[in-house]
Amino acid sequence: MEKQANFNGWAIVELFGHQREVGFVTTQAFGQAVLFQIDTPALEEREYELPEPQYVASQWAPKGAKVRRQAMPARSRLVGPGAIYAINPCDEDAAMKAIESLERRPLILLSMPKDKLLEAGVDSEYAEVEEAISEADDEIPI
Repeated sequence: MEKQANFNGWAIVELFGHQREVGFVTTQAFGQAVLFQIDTPALEEREYELPEPQYVASQWAPKGAKVRRQAMPARSRLVGPGAIYAINPCDEDAAMKAIESLERRPLILLSMPKDKLLEAGVDSEYAEVEEAISEADDEIPI
């Protein structure tokens, strides 16, 4: 009896139907059937700055805008070899970046960089507001 090869490691798994799964992949044998188990770790609720402009909360947010992403629970998926187009091995850091970029949960906009906001004309009766804004720090809460 020949020993079958096993895959154990972080990978981006491309599936037919334009789907992707990212996580720690292990080979599971169930009798003669072999499946790949893809375990995607949980991610806590987190805040970060956008590395590039992105559409957030029905508006265009520039690079540097602060956003919050909701927590994502861990999940596992068993996939048959016939459903797999490619398995792309990677390290854990690359896998975590791919998980973040493929995440579909909506972003919550927290603040925009002040230097990216458009200047509006201000009437003299709103001079106090204009002065308060100019004295504020570099971020304007949403």
